[in-house]
Amino acid sequence: MNRSDLQKLSRLHAASDKVDVLKHLAESLNSQGRRYRKRLRQCQEHFSEEAVHDSRVETRRLLATVELLAAFLPERKICKVRDALKQHLDTFDDLRDTQVQLVYVKRMTRAFPAARPFHEWLENRESKFTRGTRRTVKDIKTKRIADRLACFEEELCRQRKHMTRERAFADVMKVMTRSFDRVAKLCRKVKAADTDTIHRTRIAFKRFRYMTEALAPLLPAVTDQHRQAMRGYQSMMGDIQDVEVLLTTLDKFLWRKEIKSAAAARLRNELLRRRQWLIQVYLNAAGRLRQFWPPPRFAAAHNSRHKAP
Repeated sequence: MNRSDLQKLSRLHAASDKVDVLKHLAESLNSQGRRYRKRLRQCQEHFSEEAVHDSRVETRRLLATVELLAAFLPERKICKVRDALKQHLDTFDDLRDTQVQLVYVKRMTRAFPAARPFHEWLENRESKFTRGTRRTVKDIKTKRIADRLACFEEELCRQRKHMTRERAFADVMKVMTRSFDRVAKLCRKVKAADTDTIHRTRIAFKRFRYMTEALAPLLPAVTDQHRQAMRGYQSMMGDIQDVEVLLTTLDKFLWRKEIKSAAAARLRNELLRRRQWLIQVYLNAAGRLRQFWPPPRFAAAHNSRHKAP
């Protein structure tokens, strides 16, 4: 992080006297925990693509808040909840990937004959993953998570009695800065010929983005425009990963099904071309990462918000 960024963070810390981070996190654990359980219950009772999406979003939001607790709680206390939430997300991976692939391949069926039997194969694959995911989701229990979240909330309330708001704010900003620094480090290691480097950067950035959104009510500079820019930046990397996974799935399909080699090669070459183009799009925009932390214009926005009448 350069001197300009450090100066921004210093101003950000200086403007923190009225920002009650501990209260915000305690309230977020309570409200997000309830939303997480509600969306999961809806997914268990009425399984659908929309219900899966809503459950995944609320799981990620709760996970982001739990990640922020690292500023105030030891790792050994939060790791079990974090691991349980990540396992919940992993439950949907195969189904989610297949649904994305179906949309992608459907758009290619007119121009690429090999895409038609591939699309039919993906539909069968979706049905299989839907049945398996539905069964697994019904087995997810949330009582232990709810109990641990309640304990976390109590601990934050206890710390609130003894820790100044400035100290709490500074501590959570350190967690945010470490998260961003990890993204920046991975971004510097990105190689166009190695999509795994982009994937690792995307995972770290997604974690950072959700943490930023979890603190957004306390950071006036994190506007809707700022959040939209972060989602767009993540999507560039996500598009690459979607094509990468699609190529792996296509290879599985071609190994199991007899398709005319010329048609299969044409489809695969098109996906390779698109992947290369998406990689270049991201590489051209990778430097935008610097605009996401520290939040721009934080001090001015915060001072204006709390200016005495």
